[in-house]
Amino acid sequence: MGAAPSKAEPNWRRIRKELHQMWVDPPPFCRPGPAPVTELLHWEVVIDGPEDSPYAGGTFTLDVQFPWEHPYKPPRVTFKTKIYHPNINSEGQMVLDIFKENWSPALTIDRLLLSIVSVLYDPMLDYPVNRRMAHLYQTNIKLYEKKARAWTRMYASAPVVSYYPEKGDEQWQEYCDAFTAYNEEMEEMRKWQEKDRLQAAVSSTGHTARRARGLNIVWRRTVAFLQGRSVTVPSTAKKAA
Repeated sequence: MGAAPSKAEPNWRRIRKELHQMWVDPPPFCRPGPAPVTELLHWEVVIDGPEDSPYAGGTFTLDVQFPWEHPYKPPRVTFKTKIYHPNINSEGQMVLDIFKENWSPALTIDRLLLSIVSVLYDPMLDYPVNRRMAHLYQTNIKLYEKKARAWTRMYASAPVVSYYPEKGDEQWQEYCDAFTAYNEEMEEMRKWQEKDRLQAAVSSTGHTARRARGLNIVWRRTVAFLQGRSVTVPSTAKKAA
């Protein structure tokens, strides 16, 4: 058996790559926070309330703190904006198994954020941290949504502008490099798109069934929620190109 990877310090390359990903290709409903990232282990992220949910129209700022042992331990993600939701406690933490015993080093921050967005849209009532809210959701969903919309208007209605590096900033060259790499990846994806479609048509039935059994339930729900959605490149990133 080979030696275990060193846990002496974070995987800086991976964290930097995930930050670049947030700049140039953020997950649906997600975008960079309002302030420059001055510490790689500490970011802010903005989630725009998903459509067709009581959080639509709201802007929620999240604090993302990576532990020194990342990716062997999950990041600590905290809602700085107050929100009415049965899976989020009074301190703004979403209490789900993917943040605890079901964390995997293979989970990236964009997957984690996608799971958070999907749970905003469809609460995990098997894991309620606020049982009163969960009970209301199950017994009177119209009243639940009315209260959630009221909290959204009260606490999340102020617009939040994302920060992207600009010329002269320390991170400007990194931003340009990240966008160049993104374009190269998209070009490579287009080259193989037809081949992938053909392969998927041949093996989709058995392969998909086998893979689905191995996925965490939260991620399966996330994939179902996001099917058919596309990600748009931020306008500021297009200008940088």
